[in-house]
Amino acid sequence: MNNISFIGMAGSGKSTLGKALSEKLEVSFADTDLLIEERFSQSLEDLKQAKGYKFVRLAEEGIILSLQNEIKIISTGGSAIYSDNAMSHLNSFSMMIYISAPINIIKSRIGQGQERGLAMPEGTSIEETYLEREPLYKKWAQLTLDGTMPIADLVDKIIEAL
Repeated sequence: MNNISFIGMAGSGKSTLGKALSEKLEVSFADTDLLIEERFSQSLEDLKQAKGYKFVRLAEEGIILSLQNEIKIISTGGSAIYSDNAMSHLNSFSMMIYISAPINIIKSRIGQGQERGLAMPEGTSIEETYLEREPLYKKWAQLTLDGTMPIADLVDKIIEAL
């Protein structure tokens, strides 16, 4: 089986899909947001408030660069795509799948996003962040899936693609 890395905005379903797929295939799963929180013993939002959004982005890059191909399913944070080094590393051993969801769905799932520790500058709207990131997700994606579909259907689509 190929390794899989999910990219996309917060609220697109990367973590939920990653867990479901790893359970179905009985393989390992890692969520880089959770790995950052474990490493620093803080929530992403607390870390962002204390050290700034750029620190969160650097922390994510470091976490991703430490991952190896023994982790079969990886869910990245929404800002992972800002690091060419991190994306190249993941691309070297995994299929990159972009979970795309329209901005209205993203907003309904995450609210204003402040509790989510979104690694974006203060005063930047979710819409602005979405528009900035979408071309980067598309750049790295080898497969794009509709994040509004039921998780079970997405799992089946990914298994078919493997």
